[in-house]
Amino acid sequence: MVKNAFSSEAQPAHPAERIDDHAPQLTYSILRGRNKIGENLIEISYGKTRILVELGKALDGGEELSEREREVLAKSYDAVVVSHYHADHAGLIEQKRDCPIYIGEGARRILGAMDDYRGKALPQNIVSYKDGKPFCVGEITVTAFLCDHSAFDSYMLLFEAGGKRILYTGDFRLHGRKNGEKLLARLPQCVDTLIAEGTNIGSGKPCFSERELENRAAELIKSTKKPIFVLQSASNIDRLVSFYRAAKRCGRIFYEDVYTALLAQAAGGKIPRPDVFRDVYVFPARPVRGRRKEMLFAFEQKCGSAKIAKGAPFVMLLRPSVLGYLKKFAEETDLSGALLIYSMWKGDRERDDVKQFLTETHALGLKEYTLHTSGHASEEDLARLKAHVGAAECVTVHTAAPAPCARPKRALP
Repeated sequence: MVKNAFSSEAQPAHPAERIDDHAPQLTYSILRGRNKIGENLIEISYGKTRILVELGKALDGGEELSEREREVLAKSYDAVVVSHYHADHAGLIEQKRDCPIYIGEGARRILGAMDDYRGKALPQNIVSYKDGKPFCVGEITVTAFLCDHSAFDSYMLLFEAGGKRILYTGDFRLHGRKNGEKLLARLPQCVDTLIAEGTNIGSGKPCFSERELENRAAELIKSTKKPIFVLQSASNIDRLVSFYRAAKRCGRIFYEDVYTALLAQAAGGKIPRPDVFRDVYVFPARPVRGRRKEMLFAFEQKCGSAKIAKGAPFVMLLRPSVLGYLKKFAEETDLSGALLIYSMWKGDRERDDVKQFLTETHALGLKEYTLHTSGHASEEDLARLKAHVGAAECVTVHTAAPAPCARPKRALP
């Protein structure tokens, strides 16, 4: 049983116990995620303790649950431990209510803001862990290590029991805004198994840093006096920071729609948002009423489309769902020659809503420019991590490239 399983925070770990020759084995089982981007489902077991790592929705699964998803939702676990809030890792967590679901505190706030915007409440069994603070699920000790990814508050997860260690990377990168060297210095230098994401294996793509992206964005902004629009995920907080900093360097006002502003507010700290930053404003991307109108008016710094069109030069973050707003905005000012920066994964171009957005913005006269860097580790980063942790065994998940396969159920040597 998990102690105080439904409290607001993970419970501290108990002291390590002496291991004898007859102790159970720490095992892992890759249920889903080999040779496919996203959708990781991993079991970690020791004795009678069983943990599900990640509980995401299939990227191409539509609304219907897959057979594997139904299976894990019905199965009994002592806990689910999630690395970050992206849908392919956490999209099904609200459908599992029979055990505690652990996620980082910042990620928990982001999920809460997402639910609040949709008029929902975050389930009480979703609780938080803290960076570097071990906690116990039954006989397994879990420690989360804050890492960099295109989702705010992402973690690597270390599982320990019976004198053995499994390190799961979740999704990470070393070229983000967080210091990759500091992360490596914090990680254990001797693990038995490394379960690593391999999104960029075989891609050959360069992964320039978020700071370099900021510099390139600033050059683009300086190149025109026209409005700058950025198509990016509202939950990519690092990217929001990069474009805000570029806009500020160029003396431009920064606009976020209500949903993006709420996520930035949930992230807190020094994240640019209209309740703290004097050069950041919120705009109503669609007619609002009821609760969402209250959310808009809770921000003192807000602007309608007419005022924005007549105001100072700006950079505005967009999402595919605000296409109607942009078309209305085009009626109030000439957008011919304005710049649309596409800053999302190239695979998102295949989504119907993104296709429609790009087609119609091109018709409005916007010039598109792609400026994006991966939220995932490069092959070089993966090699550095593997060398640092000295893993006796390395298993790759979250990759479209051929990867070493774990047996369905494997005990560590």
